[in-house]
Amino acid sequence: MKRFLAAALVLSAIVFSACEKEKGQEPQTTRTERYSEQENGIKAFDFSFTDVNGNPVRLADYRGKVVVLQFFGTYCPPCKAEIPFLNKLYQEYKGKVVVIGLSVDYIGEPSSKLKPFVEKMGISYPVVASDEKAWENYAGRVTGMDSIPQTFIIDKEGYVRYYNVGYTPQYDALFEKAVKELLNEK
Repeated sequence: MKRFLAAALVLSAIVFSACEKEKGQEPQTTRTERYSEQENGIKAFDFSFTDVNGNPVRLADYRGKVVVLQFFGTYCPPCKAEIPFLNKLYQEYKGKVVVIGLSVDYIGEPSSKLKPFVEKMGISYPVVASDEKAWENYAGRVTGMDSIPQTFIIDKEGYVRYYNVGYTPQYDALFEKAVKELLNEK
């Protein structure tokens, strides 16, 4: 029984932590979370995409709101596991918090190819196909890691204040605490 429990814990750590950005590679179990060392955080890279419904999504349009960005892959179990929480967060704080999903496995393709995945997962927030420039300005500049999911929480002034690489359900409380803290800032 003890061996089974130990094996189950190791397996869940692998499955619920992070995936490599590229399909077919072994998952990575690294997790990073920290408050930015800079006074205001790191200035968030502004992007402009079209979501799966044909609507424009521009980060600068959400100034004055807390924004949660999730870079994900449709093939990534931890990414999919994070989506129900992001849906809940988006619905609970609608109007004050914006959640945007950025798919990394449809880079360079129309975001309409993502629509079946969005519908299947019941995603209620905007979802777009990311590009390499957005990925490099977040993953490359902020975390330096090539794993997904990567989740960034941006304050009302447009600064990345929190980020996380990987996902387990225990992170939900940390994300919600960070969002509440940023909502309460003037």
